Amino acid sequence: MAFQFFLIPVPLGAQTPTAAFEAANKLYYENKFPEAADAYQKLIQTGAASPALYFNLGNAWFKAGQIGRSMAAYRQAEQLTPRDPDIRANLQFARNQAQAPTFSPGRWQLALRKLTLDEWTMLASGAVWLWFLLLAVSQWRTGWKRSFRKLLLGLGVLAVILCVCVAATIYENRYGQIAIVIAREAVVRHGPLDESQNAFAVHDGAELRVLERKDDWLLVTTDPRRTGWIRRDQVLRE
Repeated sequence: MAFQFFLIPVPLGAQTPTAAFEAANKLYYENKFPEAADAYQKLIQTGAASPALYFNLGNAWFKAGQIGRSMAAYRQAEQLTPRDPDIRANLQFARNQAQAPTFSPGRWQLALRKLTLDEWTMLASGAVWLWFLLLAVSQWRTGWKRSFRKLLLGLGVLAVILCVCVAATIYENRYGQIAIVIAREAVVRHGPLDESQNAFAVHDGAELRVLERKDDWLLVTTDPRRTGWIRRDQVLRE
């Protein structure tokens, strides 16, 4: 599948300081990409974060040659608007530039990312309340109980599935943290010490699943065959 990379910064909402945003855009158009990225980052730190601002930040970092930092920004934007085609296309384009090894999420993890936690929760709540409503109606109008039986069963199964999706999303948000390599090359070691033996090397933009934290080190993995410790200052965490 082909991906088109969009590089034009998109407009932000009214909550963003206009002058600061225009100044950041000006730096971007002048090809001062690191300076533009810093300006966008300062806007985010003021509380003006939005999907569009993270999108612009990702564009600036990518043009500055910082693949990992651009991916981290696009992932932040994707978490806020998971179905935006521009964000998804840019994130995939950036991922294609990263060298292996890198963590690849499973199908169920990709499916969970299609909706935000709030959206999964709203769907699950709606299904549960509708199930209770139909159950109450079937008890009130006993003549409808038989005709409602299959509907109640199907809706009950759907409600359970959606509740499982909510629980899985909460688990992924809390325990399925991803770290993105921002160093040109980093060594993953067998232990949380600089003197520990090398396990494998990773490169700018590699995505690593975080398993454990210890002092200045993270225990990470890309797949069951590759697990080790990497320094915190060589990655950005979600």
